[in-house]
Amino acid sequence: MSERAISLPVKCLSCHEELSTPIVCDGCHTLYPVPQSADFFDLLSIGRTFHLDEGLLARAYRSIARQIHPDRFGGDSIEAGNLSTRLSAQVNQAFATLRDPVKRAAYILEIAGGPSAAEVREVPGALLGEVMMLREEIEQAQAKGDDAAIARHRGAIAKRRDETLEEIAGRADGLWEASDEDKKGFRVLLNSIKYFDNLLTELAVNPLAANQDH
Repeated sequence: MSERAISLPVKCLSCHEELSTPIVCDGCHTLYPVPQSADFFDLLSIGRTFHLDEGLLARAYRSIARQIHPDRFGGDSIEAGNLSTRLSAQVNQAFATLRDPVKRAAYILEIAGGPSAAEVREVPGALLGEVMMLREEIEQAQAKGDDAAIARHRGAIAKRRDETLEEIAGRADGLWEASDEDKKGFRVLLNSIKYFDNLLTELAVNPLAANQDH
């Protein structure tokens, strides 16, 4: 977990209660714009780590979302209502990012100063060639209605995805101290996930079932 080099608001300016999140006071429900220095982990009062407690994350999100929901501020000023709407959107985005392991890893890479997918488009080794070959085999199996072959491909690809995600999980919390080269290597690993996901979607009878197989 990284050490924060910045400071966030710690007390409510209205009632002077300690703030558990920098955007709303638990006591008087005063809202605050997201500080420039705050990240998604700060918004949800979650430790800056890949290996977070998903139950704690969900509970923190529900608690904060209730406190800042626009319905609570419908009778207040236009400014308060607008701020509530903006904060709700930002908290929803934070939760959607941190609850998904791949998005969470990509976000940690981003705030650790690593490259984006647009900056580094590479994938590991011979993956592109393997994907092309697999896609041909999958198309042949689908054309023949060979359900057994399709199931084998689905299982093998899901296994590769899981193994890649395990490697990502093992390296994510080291990104804060990682070299630029290691951060680039991490991005390359992350890029491979979309190829596995695309293949799994192609293999699914129902595209929504792709994520149920791994």
